[in-house]
Amino acid sequence: MNPFRLLLSSLIVIGLNTKNPRFTDEVLYLNLLNSFNIISPPWSQITASPIPTPLFDAMPCLSTDGSTVYLVGGMTQDKQNSSILMIPQPSVYAFNTNNLQWTTPNIDNFNNTFLGRVDMNGVADSNGKYYFFGGYLTNLTAETTSIVYNDTNIFDTKAMRWLTLTLPKTPSSRIFYSVVLKDNLIFYIGGISNDGIIDMNEIPSFDTVNLKWLSMTTRGDSIGSRSGHSTVLTQDGLILIYGGIGSAKSQVQPEVATLDVGVTPYAWKAITTNNAPPQSLVYHSAALYGIYMIVAFGQIVTSQPLPSSAQLAFNTNLYILNTKNYTWVNTFDASNIYGSNSTSLKNSNSFSLGAKIGIGIGVVAAIGIIAVVGFFLYKKYNNREDYPIPTPGSNQYI
Repeated sequence: MNPFRLLLSSLIVIGLNTKNPRFTDEVLYLNLLNSFNIISPPWSQITASPIPTPLFDAMPCLSTDGSTVYLVGGMTQDKQNSSILMIPQPSVYAFNTNNLQWTTPNIDNFNNTFLGRVDMNGVADSNGKYYFFGGYLTNLTAETTSIVYNDTNIFDTKAMRWLTLTLPKTPSSRIFYSVVLKDNLIFYIGGISNDGIIDMNEIPSFDTVNLKWLSMTTRGDSIGSRSGHSTVLTQDGLILIYGGIGSAKSQVQPEVATLDVGVTPYAWKAITTNNAPPQSLVYHSAALYGIYMIVAFGQIVTSQPLPSSAQLAFNTNLYILNTKNYTWVNTFDASNIYGSNSTSLKNSNSFSLGAKIGIGIGVVAAIGIIAVVGFFLYKKYNNREDYPIPTPGSNQYI
């Protein structure tokens, strides 16, 4: 089977953390050309193309032609000193999806604080520009300081140029938020700032055309503040959030909600699924494929608050939500990804150069406990018009 063909319609996992060793260099993918049951998802490994260095919590960025995946930020392991668990990765890495080879690209004006920056999210427009905000740089020794950022950064994957902006009305520093792009606006939802968990009733957004920050209040149903949740943009233009964790490691309510940003003020709606939801998750990954939101990895949130020192159990399962009727399903139907009248991608013989990505970070348990660097949805369509690339998801250290 042609591995590049699989990359055209797959969920890709880049880089793992197995606790011992702490980081690995694996590249995995989940083939979405065929139907499968969530009990046994068909994960596979690209054994010929490990990451140049074991890596954790980097942000994958896909070029507009789908030929290259860039890994920005993240941490690696000090092979000379096992007492230092994490150090900044030495460079940005690029993975060629045609020949499955890794290189270290040159990026003009690169912001070196992104070598080691974690707990951030990024989103791309259809012109190949990735937008990053916030993130965290951990202290490696007693002499170094941990920093939570609130700078605005743009990585142009076409020009291979980096831009760091200082702008008025920039939101507070934050991590573990979710992000999605719609109609040239990037929406930042939830997360944690230096002052604590962020209110869900104030939604900052970034205008990618005019390069300025905006903010809007919300109305509608009460949505509990959270971090470590996921976000996808549904086919009908709603922002759908799932999971997360509240203060005191508590379960959030509601677990599923939508935000309509097409009205003023924005409108929240709590969603009750048509069947029993899966176990509540945080720091998981989610990506939208047609009508299906595919959820994997993460940790399980209990119904009762836990002390800050408590460790959350790891999620070993994959879940799928039909976003048309808000039903959790047991089977991924590759022939029905857009509903009853859809056509399977498997029957398509030609692909345009457009690509759609969903990015997230999470934790998966297989033989051992594995933490994922990058989890993204990569697919191509016939005669597809250019559109923004929403990149949902969250990050967490193990």
